[in-house]
Amino acid sequence: MGKSEALLEEESIIRKRFLTQTAVATSSGGGPPFRKLVLSYQAFCNSVLDSHDDAESMADAVLADIYSIQAYIHKLEAMMGAYLREQTVYQGTHKDLLGSIDKAVEDIRACKSELEQARLEMAQAQDCERIKEQIVTLPACSVTLKEIDAVKSEIEELLQQQAHLSSANEQRKAQFKSILDVVYNVEQQIRESSMEAEDIEDGEDVVIDDELDD
Repeated sequence: MGKSEALLEEESIIRKRFLTQTAVATSSGGGPPFRKLVLSYQAFCNSVLDSHDDAESMADAVLADIYSIQAYIHKLEAMMGAYLREQTVYQGTHKDLLGSIDKAVEDIRACKSELEQARLEMAQAQDCERIKEQIVTLPACSVTLKEIDAVKSEIEELLQQQAHLSSANEQRKAQFKSILDVVYNVEQQIRESSMEAEDIEDGEDVVIDDELDD
């Protein structure tokens, strides 16, 4: 329902109450204005028809009721105008309030974004501080270079020792091979000597057997 439809509906309700007086009486006598006007007018007409002397006073009563209805209509118009003005003010206030709410929401979002950015910057600053502390605890560059030179010297010494050990190992391998060759030659000589001794013993046994046979 739009604004115009709501106003028309309210005006229709007001007119219905005014015409039928289903709610409360508005006249000084406590009766419905139009009904009282109709009764006054009927009484005035009857008085005129019957040529009563009180017709003039009844006419004044009819006019009084008409003036009362006009005053009530003016009062309703004033009330309606005040209502419309209040409604206009309310709509303006409501619009301003909605604008303030929207602005507050935007401000909250902006503050939230700034807060997140501040948290991120704080975390980055803390990381930087930790890195600075680690850098401070590290030894100086000159000390590190000395340590590197010492390590290089140790590596060179180890390489020299390795080369010396490799040479000594090769010499020992050659010596061990020579020893094996000597052992092999000795074994061959012993084996040949053993075989010659066995041949000599076999020859002597044959000679002795021949002598015994003779």
